[in-house]
Amino acid sequence: MVRETLKAGQKPTKAQIREIRTAEKKTVVYTDDAPQLNNKELAEFKQINAENRKKIPCTLRLSKKSLEWWKSLGDGYTAAMARMLEDAQNHPEIIRKII
Repeated sequence: MVRETLKAGQKPTKAQIREIRTAEKKTVVYTDDAPQLNNKELAEFKQINAENRKKIPCTLRLSKKSLEWWKSLGDGYTAAMARMLEDAQNHPEIIRKII
């Protein structure tokens, strides 16, 4: 699988459009690991996905150096911060080390 991210307003290249057109012609193969979902299952998936995507604004105090580093990552740095914090929740040893 090839994964590429386009920035807002960026148009896909001709090669990327060819890849998309080729992919949409391929037959979907369902397996035990990736079964075809019925309408009820799809509705549940969409609901769960929508709940996970809700973000709540908050204020965070950072040092100037830390904020400059995060901003140096470019567009999407706040999303990267959120992913890092969420990942840390799954690793209690990191939290214990910091606190």
